[in-house]
Amino acid sequence: MKKYLFKSKSLLFLNLLFAILLSIIEISFAFVLGNIVDVSVTRNGLGFKKVLYIGIVLMASEAIISYLVRIFRGLFIKNSMASLKRDIFDNILFKDIASFNAQNSADYISIINNDTNLIEQDYFINILNSFQYISLFVLGTYSIFKLNIYIAIAAFAIGFIPIFIPMLFQKETGRRKKEYSNSLSNFTTKIKDIFSGFEVIKSFNIEEKIREDFNSSNNAVENKKYSSSKMEATVNSLSEFFGSLVFFVPLGLGTYLVLKGNFTVGGMLTSVQLMNYIVNPILNYSAIVNKIKGIKPINEKIEKIVEKNKVSDKGLEKNSLKNSIQFKNLSFSYNEDRQILQNINLNINKGEKVAIVGRSGSGKSTLLKLVLRYYENYNGEILIDNIENRNLKISSTYELISIIQQNVFMFDDSIEANIALYGDYTDDEINKAIINSGLLNLIETLPHGSKSSVGENGSNLSGGEKQRISIARALIKNTPVLLLDEATASLDSETSYEIESSILDIEDLTSIVVTHKLNQELLKRYDKIVVMENGNIIEEGNFYELIDKKGFFYNLYNVEKTV
Repeated sequence: MKKYLFKSKSLLFLNLLFAILLSIIEISFAFVLGNIVDVSVTRNGLGFKKVLYIGIVLMASEAIISYLVRIFRGLFIKNSMASLKRDIFDNILFKDIASFNAQNSADYISIINNDTNLIEQDYFINILNSFQYISLFVLGTYSIFKLNIYIAIAAFAIGFIPIFIPMLFQKETGRRKKEYSNSLSNFTTKIKDIFSGFEVIKSFNIEEKIREDFNSSNNAVENKKYSSSKMEATVNSLSEFFGSLVFFVPLGLGTYLVLKGNFTVGGMLTSVQLMNYIVNPILNYSAIVNKIKGIKPINEKIEKIVEKNKVSDKGLEKNSLKNSIQFKNLSFSYNEDRQILQNINLNINKGEKVAIVGRSGSGKSTLLKLVLRYYENYNGEILIDNIENRNLKISSTYELISIIQQNVFMFDDSIEANIALYGDYTDDEINKAIINSGLLNLIETLPHGSKSSVGENGSNLSGGEKQRISIARALIKNTPVLLLDEATASLDSETSYEIESSILDIEDLTSIVVTHKLNQELLKRYDKIVVMENGNIIEEGNFYELIDKKGFFYNLYNVEKTV
């Protein structure tokens, strides 16, 4: 976290400078108060006026510098937190898909919202507070030694005890802070799941069960928070007790010296005020040390994210398909329990239209994910024009290949923005994608046309309408290879037929289509139909060849036809 502490060095220096200036003014004011008492005791009118003027100047200066301290502190916090959150977000954003999916997305939300807030409060703000506490302590110490060495020695005889108290509880404080952070992450995950599945909750009438789950998670968070606060209360109370001793021992000695005539009343008042500038920084610094040490596990948690290198976009550049896509002896498993793909060998020539069919769980969608490099830990090869896909830049892979998926995510923006996805496309290109995806009828019925909002995750649209936007989104990229993963599953038969037919009409487009809809007219138009079962390719050929074979596809097709 030191990286972000020193990122705005000029602002950090200004915070330190004004903290010292503010401390000088406060120490000076302690002497002014003592002088006011002394001139009142001696009835020195001229001296009183002079001291009063100095006091007024000091108060005005304190107000101005206090304002500047708050301004520069706010700027420093703003810059540091923006930089920290930006680095966290960038490192999450540039993870590969497999790494991203290895952690619940709610954990990322909790880190950006909850953990960074803890870092701001318990780390950055406390570091800035420590500037003034340290400067007050140093200046106060120097001043009290100059004022009366006996009082100073008495203060420091027991003055450092509160500093060592947090060290005794550091490990336990850190453990409880980490537990609180983890409970916040779990709570965020729970809330995200509840709100994401709101329709399911309502339709299955499970509000009471969900309410119990929420209350359980909510109570767990608050219990962990209370546990952490309780430990802080113990540490702070012990520090305050010893801090009080630091204050009262020198106070008693000062009173004794005044009674003996070895000290003035004004000097006594000054020493009392200076003790505040010694005791309070000791107490506060003790609490700061406790919080900074307690936040260490969360610091480490965040540093693991921000210090991880982004996925480097290294490799060969390629923006066109000239010959073919080949799968050679391709095998893959998500874990050691079950092999998802086994020894896949397949050749797809440029411009070919290939349908992949088979029962659910046969490995069809996984095959497409490997083409898109969602996972790269496969055995065998995926060759694009005889270049291993993993040797290409990841950006080149996505320039070559688009995918239309069954599950569609919509940004809370316009239809047009969800099609273009921040790409620089002309109106003609957008309109062409709208027509080819079957969106035109929908657009014409909306008051704002393609500028109409889709709502949160497409809440203003039906499932079929969202699917059409997904299709338009892929078509507008105009990549040489198009993958469809059950893309028309939620569309009616007529629209599904029209869209799939329009894709088959695109010349030179290499398309790989995973489908359950075994429409005879469409299947006849595919150059190749690949039949998968249990992670293996068991049949391959055009429609007529597979029908004549009367094997697995023949039975699958007839079952679908009967249904």
